[in-house]
Amino acid sequence: MNSIIQIATRKSPLALWQAHTTQKLLIDMGLSVEIFPVVTTGDKMQKSQLADVHLNSAEPNHLSTGKGLFIKEIQEALLAKQAHVAVHSMKDLPVTQTEGLSVAAVLPRAAARDVLILSPMVLEQLGLNNKSEGELKNLTFTKLKASLLACDKFCENIIGTTSTRRQLLLRKHLKPDLNLQILRGNVDTRLKRLRNNEFAAIILAEAGLERLKLMSYKEMFALPLNLFIPATAQGVIAVEVAEANQKLKMQIAQMCCHKTAINAAVERLVLFLLGGDCHSSIGVHFDGDNLFVICGRDGRTKELNFSINKQELKNMQNIFAKNSYLYSDFFKDICFSESAKKIHNLLIENNFADVSDVNLIKF
Repeated sequence: MNSIIQIATRKSPLALWQAHTTQKLLIDMGLSVEIFPVVTTGDKMQKSQLADVHLNSAEPNHLSTGKGLFIKEIQEALLAKQAHVAVHSMKDLPVTQTEGLSVAAVLPRAAARDVLILSPMVLEQLGLNNKSEGELKNLTFTKLKASLLACDKFCENIIGTTSTRRQLLLRKHLKPDLNLQILRGNVDTRLKRLRNNEFAAIILAEAGLERLKLMSYKEMFALPLNLFIPATAQGVIAVEVAEANQKLKMQIAQMCCHKTAINAAVERLVLFLLGGDCHSSIGVHFDGDNLFVICGRDGRTKELNFSINKQELKNMQNIFAKNSYLYSDFFKDICFSESAKKIHNLLIENNFADVSDVNLIKF
């Protein structure tokens, strides 16, 4: 392919980091690559709760509300052939695949944990501002929780996050009546507001902090995965192309991380089975052995942890290989596999129909 490959991406520092990382991989494959920045509807609506936004357009439902607002214009650039490749944080991608597009590859996953970041006023009241980074890095969640619940500046002031999943988990594992309010914007904007004491604390993904070299254990505390179950495919970068561009699709598939593809597919499979949308609070994490699921809706919550045996994983790997290691093709098949049926039945047996649309999926 002699033409220059255009990578469509949002303009945020984290999105550009992801795009430049993909660009380097494609250049190493001998391709000529440029970045094609795009402003999305989600970027324009910095003060809105995205779940409350519904575009009056002919767009598919998965692109007219919620996190789909962060990818709509990027996918339009692909479909209009203004760009050849799109790079996304996979947790922003709705589980419904846009017609005519395909996720050809996922890159190696970064850390999946959420990170609680404390303001200067909270750190001072807790006496943590005088601790070394090593001491703070080794602080257990149990000890941190006890300190936070005894801190009036934490318990009474605003904690910022737009994620209903994070709100659910904060109330479940810290305090049910915390003062939680919307905080949107790029990572650096959120950190600036926190450090100005506009918020007592905020939560961000460890992956983004690490990629932007902003992770600091002086103020940031990684939360345990088994309690603060991450968003589906948190820390995963997805590389999307036009379905019809077979040659480029197969080239990009060569850089797919197979371990990440399996883990992300299992997590997104659960999201698919739950009928997850922007009005559900869903966390799903698969570490290669154990699958952690939490789902909340209308004040009710269901949670489930279970192991996936080696034979099930082997079956998934065989489906992946059969689909030439193309992520989207693999995911389509896995959604209606025997493994999907087993997970579906387990979710129903554990009453997830009370908080989701799991019972609407038919095999």
